[in-house]
Amino acid sequence: MGFQACLGFQAGRRRNCDAGEGGEHPRWQNLGEFVHVYGFDPIQEVIESLNAANRGRPNRTYYPFALGNENGQREFHVAADTCGSSFYGSRVGQSGEQNGISIGSRTVEIRRLDSLFADGKLPPADYIKIDCEGFDPEVLRGARNYLAHSNVLCVTVETNFGVSPIYPRTPFADINDLLVEHRLLVFDVNFIRAPRPSYVAARAKAPWPAADPMQDHPDLDVGQPRTFDFVFCRDLVYEHTTPHAYMTPAKAIAQPTIDMLIKSMINFELHGLMDCAVDVAEHFRPMLAERLDVDTAISHLVQRPPYTRNTAEVTSALALIAKLRSQAHDSEAKRIRVEQNQKLGLVKFLAPAPVAQIKPKAPTLVLKIGSKIWRGLGFRKLFGPGSRVVQSLSAMRKRSEP
Repeated sequence: MGFQACLGFQAGRRRNCDAGEGGEHPRWQNLGEFVHVYGFDPIQEVIESLNAANRGRPNRTYYPFALGNENGQREFHVAADTCGSSFYGSRVGQSGEQNGISIGSRTVEIRRLDSLFADGKLPPADYIKIDCEGFDPEVLRGARNYLAHSNVLCVTVETNFGVSPIYPRTPFADINDLLVEHRLLVFDVNFIRAPRPSYVAARAKAPWPAADPMQDHPDLDVGQPRTFDFVFCRDLVYEHTTPHAYMTPAKAIAQPTIDMLIKSMINFELHGLMDCAVDVAEHFRPMLAERLDVDTAISHLVQRPPYTRNTAEVTSALALIAKLRSQAHDSEAKRIRVEQNQKLGLVKFLAPAPVAQIKPKAPTLVLKIGSKIWRGLGFRKLFGPGSRVVQSLSAMRKRSEP
């Protein structure tokens, strides 16, 4: 069993199809060689870079053409910010080069996923990612048959809620309508806010000081949500319990296979939806028990995740937490040093003073005077060898011995 991922990059063993510049998300690296990625990008230089970076990996396949709802050629606009290149780009003349990519308009090949699938160039996909700068609905319109035959488990799309003559109901409305036909529902969303230019200019004149972790809150992410990443998934449990709620495509498989169930659980975990993965494991326990230990799988899924979601406000909060941890670490280290110094000082205080080693070869004035005082006061007679004091001490010691 392997994943197939179709990544429609416009730039792009689980099959993974991705469209969007930059290659697949790092999450797919967790599957190692068990994921096969098929990527598409109309920018030839991007494909050449991806092929060079993945040379020797037979499970990475990249095509130098765009995806859409037509087969042929079309004018494509490469922007200075190459990630924002699009069929809907500006027609104002641009030239130059950015990161090895020629800027300006060019004619590119465009293909439908349905056609690629019919020609045998693309296997059924478990996961599809589309990031095509406003062209995403067209990609899905050209993939209706492919989606139905694939029984795709997850589609992620970058889009927005802006209205335009092309999308009077917003591009999200078109995307949602197209995916619901294939029983794909919104399971997660992330977004990027874009503050108004007037606010950005005003802020530049009065920049915020660095946040004090002992006094301030994390920075508020100001701005209207503009760019959204939606995660559409199949809810195999709800499909099984409430089949009448769906418009089931005629060519769709009615009952999920064991492979589909396991892939669905993996997909949910990779997207931070462990609760959905556990729900699949519990509901389809009898089927899954033929392939894996369900209780062990659930025990892994309920462990504390190593990361949180990467939103702007969470990032700001984590930065403050890092400062607090650093201060706490420094304070603890300082406390330990103080305690060690205090203990060292106490040991020095309790330790006997070292006895000076006096060499008789060069007697000083003090030694000379001391020896005269010793003789003059009769200390030699009292404490010297053979004195009465020494004899008395020796006798007491002998009597005390057994």
